[in-house]
Amino acid sequence: MLRRDWRAGELGILAAALVIAVAAVTSVGFFADRVSQALERDAHQLLGADLVLAADHPWSARVAERLRGGGVQSAEALNFVSMALKGGQSQLAGVKAVSENYPLRGRLRIAPAPGAPDAVAERGPAPGTVWLEERLVSALQAPIGSSIKLGKSELQVAAVLTLEPERTANFFNIAPRLMMNLADVPATGLVQTGSRISYYLYAAGTREQIAGLARELEPTLGRGERIDTLDSGRPDVRASVERARRFLGLTALLAAVLASVAIALGTRRFVERHLDGCAVMRCLGATQARLLALHAGEFTLLGVLACAAGALVGYGAQLAIGAALTGLIRAELPPPTPWPALQGFLVGLVLLLGFALPPLLQLKNVPALRVIRREAGAPKTNVWAAYGLGLALLAALLVWQAGDTRLGAYVVGGFAGAVLGHNIGGFDNATGDARRETIYYRLHATGHRERWRDVVVDPLDEFRAVEPDQP
Repeated sequence: MLRRDWRAGELGILAAALVIAVAAVTSVGFFADRVSQALERDAHQLLGADLVLAADHPWSARVAERLRGGGVQSAEALNFVSMALKGGQSQLAGVKAVSENYPLRGRLRIAPAPGAPDAVAERGPAPGTVWLEERLVSALQAPIGSSIKLGKSELQVAAVLTLEPERTANFFNIAPRLMMNLADVPATGLVQTGSRISYYLYAAGTREQIAGLARELEPTLGRGERIDTLDSGRPDVRASVERARRFLGLTALLAAVLASVAIALGTRRFVERHLDGCAVMRCLGATQARLLALHAGEFTLLGVLACAAGALVGYGAQLAIGAALTGLIRAELPPPTPWPALQGFLVGLVLLLGFALPPLLQLKNVPALRVIRREAGAPKTNVWAAYGLGLALLAALLVWQAGDTRLGAYVVGGFAGAVLGHNIGGFDNATGDARRETIYYRLHATGHRERWRDVVVDPLDEFRAVEPDQP
């Protein structure tokens, strides 16, 4: 039965609408899932460690000893702003003084000259040397091998810093980076009472060690002290990814909205073409449950096949998106999980249930009398009642994809307002032309034409039915 209707071309629009809707949803879902997995995998590189202790004053010796004696790796750093001098040039620099084993997670990358290819640095700057960001090299006109003055010390420029973990958008990181060895800080004379300095302690170990260390230290935190972990660190990045995922998801659901209209129109046409066949089956003894099960099974099989094809198309689309954004992401994305495909399947089946089931329910009510009276058993014309389930499910999908009740309510309200405005504004009492462009009219037009042809009789038919007299 499905093969016959497919050859007749009646199910092509429904299948295409489902494929497009599922492909749009799954492509966004697959790509967002890969980015989320990469963020989870590389989160420790955003921190430079598995756990970071940050404070606006020096940490007590007890905390530092606890890190060193807890079986975990540890490192230290200071972060402050100061003027760097080179000859007659000066530039405000974001100074970061680190121990030689920094970072514990992730990698520093340095280059031998501005614009030259960079490479991974195994350790931090050696004592007596600094690494400068390219902006600072240009501002100070300090090539590799030259010396700059920082406070009371003269330090040699050893490399150009190209990549650094833990770089966030705050006041200390607006200025170009200058990275130095922690042991050189006392000689500069820059750390004094009242200096605005951030103090960091880093720890890396197993998940159990880090969790136990965080539980032990959190109750002892004082004023100006905090703990950053893989879960709490860099919430700005996580929030940005989540907002982008929600926006792209809502955009993809616009395709689902258009697909729902195509499904409703295609199913109504399918039902109108099968009314006579169902009436004949009723004459042959088919029950209402049998008719409903027959057509519901056909549409279910069509939905499963179309959703599977849409998921495959969505998977291929997200591969193309990942390849196009390789230069921007600059990281290898892990393969996606199957959850986005399941999500796309559910969206497709919900659309099919909400917008194809109501017209199909009318087939079981076709009377056997329609075989001799075409006006009997015509489809109902109450579109809003018939498609209320589909509209409710579509609104639930929009709210779910938005991830926020208020935002979802705004989206649903805006969509509903646009539909009502289109239908109300589509009525033109003067000409009636604009009315024919509304969705409501299109859903009714076919049924009206069928009933009009059945009721109105062509007067010439009576003359055609009379045979001419024989001479």
